[in-house]
Amino acid sequence: MIITVRVENPTPEFQERLLKLLAEHASDVQADAFWTAERAEQYYRSLPGRARRIVKLAVAGDGYVASDDLREDATTSLRGHSAALKRLLTRGALLGRWPETIQPPITPQGPGFGKVVGYAMDEELLSVFFAAIRAVEETPEEWAEQRMTQAASLEKAIRSRQGSWDTRGAVAALSAAGHDVTDKRARQLLRDLAETGLLTKTDPVRAAYDTVVP
Repeated sequence: MIITVRVENPTPEFQERLLKLLAEHASDVQADAFWTAERAEQYYRSLPGRARRIVKLAVAGDGYVASDDLREDATTSLRGHSAALKRLLTRGALLGRWPETIQPPITPQGPGFGKVVGYAMDEELLSVFFAAIRAVEETPEEWAEQRMTQAASLEKAIRSRQGSWDTRGAVAALSAAGHDVTDKRARQLLRDLAETGLLTKTDPVRAAYDTVVP
């Protein structure tokens, strides 16, 4: 039997009693702490502009955006971005938009001591947040088209030059075509083109490919 409970604006006394009851039966209770389409859209829609850009670029980069791609200049700090993301997650839980136990969809990456080198999103969340961005953005078709044209641009470069390809070559070719992509995104594009038969992998570990000559 599955019982779903949703309580809007519970009184502190009721909330305390409910949480105590759930704790007593913790072994039989599965918390609903997942990012659904509705939650992802509410989260993205509530973000301030700069924090929204982090999520957008992380999704576009297949789960990662480097700090250098976010800074307006070399001296810009990213600490304020992290604080905004954390505040929104806490505020959304207080408003009942998602449970308190839900994991942050985007997390800062760095060596510690406040330094941030980038932001990451788990791969399983990419599709739900991509849909959320499309639902919120004023021009979703243009943004989606940009992702698709990356593959077309790389395919054109490979067919033109042929030969061997790796991550560095793919990033350089895409940059020349006006696309600013991460290494991870470039590797994904190479894998996708290999599945079409345009490339064949030459190294079991590295992202190294040869062009398949028809």
